[in-house]
Order: sequence, then C-alpha cells, then structure tokens
Amino acid sequence: MTGRRYPRGGRSPWKRRRSPAGRLLEGLILAAAVLTVAVILRPEGDTARAEPEPSPAEARADTLEGVARVIDGDTLDVAGVRVRLHGVDAFERGQICDRAGGSWACGAAATAALKARAEGRRLSCQVFDTDRYGRKVSRCESGGTDVAGALVDEGLALAYRRYSADYVEAEDAARSRGAGAWAGSFDRPEQWRRRGRRD
Repeated sequence: MTGRRYPRGGRSPWKRRRSPAGRLLEGLILAAAVLTVAVILRPEGDTARAEPEPSPAEARADTLEGVARVIDGDTLDVAGVRVRLHGVDAFERGQICDRAGGSWACGAAATAALKARAEGRRLSCQVFDTDRYGRKVSRCESGGTDVAGALVDEGLALAYRRYSADYVEAEDAARSRGAGAWAGSFDRPEQWRRRGRRD
C-alpha cells in the first residue's frame, strides 16, 4: 500500500498551525526555565550582601574611631583595638616621682589624666604603625583635642624623641612651667621600665 502523497508545499493534516497566543506562552515558559537555571547556578546567591557592616574601627585601615577604654597613661582600647599613643611616653602605672613636698604617684596621675580625657568617650585615631606588641601606634583626638599632647602639656608624659619629634616643643614648654613631673625629679619612663626589668 502506497503512502498518501500531499501536494508540494501543502500542509500535513497532523501539523497544526500555532496561534500567536500559543507561541507567546511557549516563549514565557522557555524564559522562566532559563531564569530558574541561572538562579540555581549562580554562586553563593546573595550571601555577600548578608555580611555584617564593618565596625567603625575597621572602616579604614589608617583610621580608628570608637569609644575608648584606658589601660594606662599611653595605652588604650578604641572600639576593641589596642592603641599605643604616638610620639609620647607616659609615666608608668606604678611609677613614683619626687618633688618638694615628697614623692608622688606620677604614673597613676598620668593614667587618671588620660581617663579624664578619653575613658568612655568617642575617639578618632590616625594610625601610623603597629608596634611589636600588636598595638596600633596612633594619634588620637577627643572633641578635637590631641589627648597625647594634653598629657605632655600637663607634664604627665614625655616626648618619645626616639620615635618622633612631634611633642618636643610641648615638652619644653611644660618643663619651663614646671608642670607635673617637671616640678621635681624623675626617671624617664623607659629608664624606669629598664630598672624594673633588672630588679
């Protein structure tokens, strides 16, 4: 039995003509399938946006901002980061200085002075370096006042000349006024630390 032949260019009765609405529906289904595959294969989804915002202390590598907690006369935490004040060496916590009225706790006075200016306050610190103990060596301001400069001005910290000349003038002015420890005699903090290690 021979198959039925259709005239050239004629349509098979099995092949239906698609309506424009049918073609549109097929296109939408195909687009939805492609979009689904793209979403499934996309790496990590939106997890990058879900990460927490950086803390103020991490916002810029050369700047720390945050509430301070004082450790001693030249060391504090700012937003949980340990900071060593740049360019100054404050009298150590247990250090004693001498003056006309007798010995006095110049180290405790230095810590108290830094607490009065920084404890619980928001500081802005410019980071210069990281020391061998992992502390960020920084110049810190509270309300526009350089807290290290204020300590030198009060005679409760010295210019750390081995590392910086930034506070030499402030130290000279404090000495000429007889401010703080300059009213008597004392060991420089680094001398006091060396002697403590020897003892």
